[in-house]
Amino acid sequence: MSIFIGVDIGTTHVKVLAVTNEAELLAEEKQSYAIDQPQDGYCEQDAQELFNAFLYTFKKVLQNIDVSQLQAVCFSTAYHSIMAVDNEGRPLTKLITWADTRSVAYAKQLQHTALGKIIFQHTGTPLHPMSPLCKIAWLRDKLPELFSQAHKFISFKEYLWYQLFGVYCVDYSVASASGLFNIQQLIWEEEALRFCGIHAEQLSRPVSPLHTATGLRQHYRETWNLLKDVTFVIGAGDGALANLGAGAITPGVAALTIGTSGAIRRVSNQPVLDEQGRLFTYLLTDHLYVQGGAMNNGGIALQWFVQNFLTQQETEEESIDLFFQSVQKVPAGSDGLVFLPYLLGERAPVWDAEAKAVFIGIKSSHTRQHFMRAVIEGICFAMRQLLQLLETAGTVETIYATGGFTRSPVWLQMLADILHKKIVLSSTADASAMGAVFMAMHAKGVIRKWQDVHRLLTCEKAYEPRAAESGLYETNIRVFGHLYEKLKDDFVLLSRQEKNA
Repeated sequence: MSIFIGVDIGTTHVKVLAVTNEAELLAEEKQSYAIDQPQDGYCEQDAQELFNAFLYTFKKVLQNIDVSQLQAVCFSTAYHSIMAVDNEGRPLTKLITWADTRSVAYAKQLQHTALGKIIFQHTGTPLHPMSPLCKIAWLRDKLPELFSQAHKFISFKEYLWYQLFGVYCVDYSVASASGLFNIQQLIWEEEALRFCGIHAEQLSRPVSPLHTATGLRQHYRETWNLLKDVTFVIGAGDGALANLGAGAITPGVAALTIGTSGAIRRVSNQPVLDEQGRLFTYLLTDHLYVQGGAMNNGGIALQWFVQNFLTQQETEEESIDLFFQSVQKVPAGSDGLVFLPYLLGERAPVWDAEAKAVFIGIKSSHTRQHFMRAVIEGICFAMRQLLQLLETAGTVETIYATGGFTRSPVWLQMLADILHKKIVLSSTADASAMGAVFMAMHAKGVIRKWQDVHRLLTCEKAYEPRAAESGLYETNIRVFGHLYEKLKDDFVLLSRQEKNA
């Protein structure tokens, strides 16, 4: 028996899976960590805290398997993080995450310009403050002394790899979401580097997601009791690996993830760029591209409602499952109540960090359950917008669902009804971590073609769209579809008021 480990280091937690070469789960561990928001628009993490969480969970998994059978370890990490380090590899900044919007002015500076269009066409990364491209430009202007001291600008993937192997490498997948990487030439994009004021030597060496290393630092080899050279695979970004882990890698199939945020993605063997810059195009491997749309407001919108509109006693005593049961008492369409879920601004399709959340259609007959259902429907309506954009490149027939929301059958059925698509829930423990496992298997030759992952996956349940229920959403969907365009100028006014307060 051979053992493979997938490590997924996301925005809120790290998850480690150990499986056999037949994808049988042997051990898993998970640990959460903090997100710091020291001021409005900032969203940071301590890279060492994330690394320590990885060390803890990884060691716990190793203690529950036969380490002598371990063949390979592969990494999945969240996209868009960036930090500056000195020439000793010590952090000069916190890890700035995808949700950080402090560089909004730099994104707006590029949007709708000839330079911005060139950068998007070459990199596939929409122009938004999530992008490390904009964050580095912000550091250059706002923290010039620190900027001048920076030896490298790196993501968490690079920090992790440097800690383990003492070299700076970044996989094509994570690099492709930076706004700094030419996804067709597989090199750092000169126009982007010039915009943010750095040179290629200040970034890591780009390598294939299947790039391997065996020279683990002795301290970790001894700590983990690794008696042989285990292969470490650098891996890819969590979104792209979620497609692989769910098996959504063939034509007509997409993967949909709702965790803290949300995304829908499809895989192709060539880059497909949206002319208006609304969708991203990242790399999964050297020759496979993932096109899709990511939204800021997934499960975090539900969490916001629960934390702010339920009592502490209800939060402790009433599970989300029970609350979803009460939501079912409200008819589809929430009796005309519509929620625009832009609590954290929004990425696709509007790419506006100043966008706001809105309830519209409120009546005296609406109860708390109506608002709760409207929140969930709003997240689903936003996902439908992204799906419609994705389908301009070809029809999607089946969607594989991943992420924390898959624990709710009610939510899955609502999504099937609103998207008018079959939603398939696989038995995969964690799609991004399992995608890393499959990449490790491919690197070792256990999986020779990516389509071979299908023999290792089983369908847990499928949700078919219900015609009657689907029709009840159409009016709300039309209202939702033009809300942002009607309100975007007002959002700008409100943002100015906040800045002047």
